[in-house]
Amino acid sequence: MLLSVFLKTVFLKNRTALSFFLSILIFAILGGCAALGGKKWPELTGRILEEVQDEPVTDAIIVALWKGKQKHNNAEKTICYHVETTISDGKGRFSIPDWRESRQHEALKDKTIHLTAFKRGHRTSELTTTIYTGKRYVYYLADINYNNSEEARKKRLKYLQLLIGKTSCDLKGESKANLRPLYEAIVAEAEGIAITNEDDSVVKRLKTWKSFVQNNDE
Repeated sequence: MLLSVFLKTVFLKNRTALSFFLSILIFAILGGCAALGGKKWPELTGRILEEVQDEPVTDAIIVALWKGKQKHNNAEKTICYHVETTISDGKGRFSIPDWRESRQHEALKDKTIHLTAFKRGHRTSELTTTIYTGKRYVYYLADINYNNSEEARKKRLKYLQLLIGKTSCDLKGESKANLRPLYEAIVAEAEGIAITNEDDSVVKRLKTWKSFVQNNDE
């Protein structure tokens, strides 16, 4: 009789302790999940192909910009809030690892991923949809068949300026630094074709953007 009462008491105490422990564990897990941040974006994959022959384009720089809309002065403003970059392999394939956005961006609406691919002597083809569409995504590049005429040179320098403007993102730290490979490659091509003082002025403006992404100040 006494033994039965003793065992029952021990069981009840242990059950209370176990319930308390499980409650603490669940709270910790939920708190940890909340601390991880907002939405988790899956891995991005795709291919960079030449527009005519569908041949793979190797060593192309791919930049992905995450954008969303936020309220600004009673209107909606599109902002860029994250940047990743990678390079295509020997078969033109690329991948960008998954990542989790911070909680401060949870309220953004209409989130999209905008891709830009760059390789010297190429331009984005009209066949390309620059908003990432998921599996089997293909980004087409066209060979510009560059000649060193004044018209071709000005056209190319203008394209390089537009490319930087298209990928500019008011960020800090690592995400901003992810634009560095693209901007360095753009400046290198511009320096290689610049001849006139006007050309040099364009290169100088491009270098300003390059300096911006090289500055890792938070």
